[in-house]
Formats: sequence, C-alpha cells, structure tokens
Amino acid sequence: MKGLKFMGVAIGIGLAMPAFADIIVKLPQNCDKKTLHYYYAPIKQYAEAKSRAERGIVNDSITITNSEAVIAFPDKNQSYFGSLGFDQEPLQFFLAPGDNVTVDITSIDPFSYSLSGSPIADSMNELLLLEMPVIEKSKAIMLNGNPSEADMQKIRDEYNQVEKDFIMANPAAPAAPVALLNLEGEDFISFFDTYGNSMTSSVIYPFVEKQYRIEKDNIEMEKKQQAMQTDNIDAPDFTLKDLDGKDVSLSDFRGKWVIIDFWGSWCPWCIKGFPELKEAYQKYAGELEIIGVDCNESQNEWREGVKKYELPWVNVYNPADSNLTAEYGVQGFPTKAIINPEGKVANITVGHDPAFFEILTRLMGK
Repeated sequence: MKGLKFMGVAIGIGLAMPAFADIIVKLPQNCDKKTLHYYYAPIKQYAEAKSRAERGIVNDSITITNSEAVIAFPDKNQSYFGSLGFDQEPLQFFLAPGDNVTVDITSIDPFSYSLSGSPIADSMNELLLLEMPVIEKSKAIMLNGNPSEADMQKIRDEYNQVEKDFIMANPAAPAAPVALLNLEGEDFISFFDTYGNSMTSSVIYPFVEKQYRIEKDNIEMEKKQQAMQTDNIDAPDFTLKDLDGKDVSLSDFRGKWVIIDFWGSWCPWCIKGFPELKEAYQKYAGELEIIGVDCNESQNEWREGVKKYELPWVNVYNPADSNLTAEYGVQGFPTKAIINPEGKVANITVGHDPAFFEILTRLMGK
C-alpha cells in the first residue's frame, strides 16, 4: 500500500537564536525530548545525482537546549530540502537561498506544528492545514487496527483531492510543487502537463522534473510487467557474478521454480521480507531456487548485506550499467518475479506483500 508521501520537515543546533540561522525549531516548554534527528541535502545536487553517494545528504542529530534547536546551512546560495523529527512522523522542509524559517512544534503527542518565515514555509503551512483533516482521519482508521483496502483507498483519494484542489486554486503558489509531488502515476502526469509551466521558477522544480521522468518510466514499466505476467513470455535471461565471482545465469535453473528477488541492503522493506522468503526457500527445497539480485549499492555493501542477513540462496550483483531492472520493469524495491520451470514469467510483485507467498503456493500447486 502506498502511503501519503510528503508530510514533514526540518532541523537544529545552538543555544541562542542568531540572526543568521536558517531554521529555528521551537518545542513546547514541557517537552522531554533531548535529541532532534534530521537530514538535509541541496535540492539541485540531490535531483541530479546518479547514485545515492552523490546526493549530498547530511544525516545527523542534535541536542535540544532550552526547548530550541537551530541550524545554519553551509551555503546561503543553495536551496535545500530535508526532514526532522523524533520517533513519529517527521516534518519536511524546503529552503530557497537565504531563507529563514521557524518550525513551531506545538505538541509532540499528538504531533502538531506550523511553519513560517519564508514564502515556501508560509505556503506549505496553508497546504498542511488543508491536509490535516485527512491525515487525522487516516491516523484514526489505523488506530482501529487492520483497516480494509477500501477504507485506505478512500483516504488516499481524499488526500489526493486535497492536493489537486490546492494546485488548481494556486498553481503558482510556492507549495504547489509540493502538492504535485504528493500525486502519483497518471494523476501526476496530468497535473504536470496542465500546471507544470507555472512552477518552473520554484527551487523545488528540479524534483518535479525528475519525478515527471520517474512517473513516465513507471507507467511504462507497469505496462511491461502486466504484459509479461501471462505464463507465455520468456523471462529475460541474464548472467551476473555471484559472491565467488562465478557467472550465474537464470537459464541454469530451467526445470525449477525460481524467485528473482531484486533487493538492496539499503531497502528496509526488502529486509522485512527475508524471514518469509527463507521459510519458502526451506519449505520448497529442491523445487524452488531464489536468486537475490542486489541493486543500487557497492559490491562491499552487497557482500556485507548478504552476510548480515544470512541469505542462504544464490546471490548475484547487478552492476550500475546493467539494464536488467528495466527488462523486468522494476519500479521499486523489493520486486519479486516468479519464473516457472519452463522459464516463463508467472508473476511479478512490487513491494513487501505477504500475498506474494500465497500466489507462489498457488502457482506451484501446493
């Protein structure tokens, strides 16, 4: 299930409130929190990065003093985005060059805050006020336990409508790109095509442009995946190196059921699925092989991840110049593809979905 994407922000350090501060975070006087966690990165650098290592992310925490935390960003000529928070939902921020923003956290539980001090912050605060009724409704449903997919879809539809209404009423507002980034798929494409020209001067626009390319690619990938899952399409073969540097090909396992697990040690949802994957591997030993295809990290990180999570199946490394993920229409991680003994694609599941293992059992006739 996809969640509500942009609900959050921002940061801290310091004892006093110097005039040069970029962000001042104020907390309730009775707040017992001692540490504030945050991250930030330059918008342009992050949007143009070709790898995770190039994104320029600063990830840290700071001690709260006298119910305040202040951060001065390193380059006043840069625009930044980032997030701050405690254990619950984070706040998100965007800064234009030279901005001074105040984040006023009025309550920790329930979490409540407001933004002020810059055009982007003021506009995001307006958007937040419109989003809050839907966000609170979502929290209430979740507290009641195990909401139905229909209930969650209704909430997602309401949230998306808030974003759409804000964009239509305020296409040139500083927070309009933030609202647009909260949309997905065809909704994002449609609103970008209609209102994108009003947002080109925004410091957030590099994210909007990048997301447009991603959404277009995702739509094509989704169509590709749907077309592949017919039991009539040959699974794209590949040859990659295993932990010992030996070549491993998908075709080596013809005659067995195969799960191709596209994953990375940086992906928490990939890791969350390992226990169930290990159970299936043991349950169907001799009939099923799993090929873990590591993506989007260094070989050292891959090797450390395999060792840390004790992955007992075949593990191979997918280099950056490979087009394997495109061949399988991978849109997110984890993605698991089930290949039947004849080498045909039987199923592709994106994300951590317990129903995947029910599908596997059905397909294998167990």
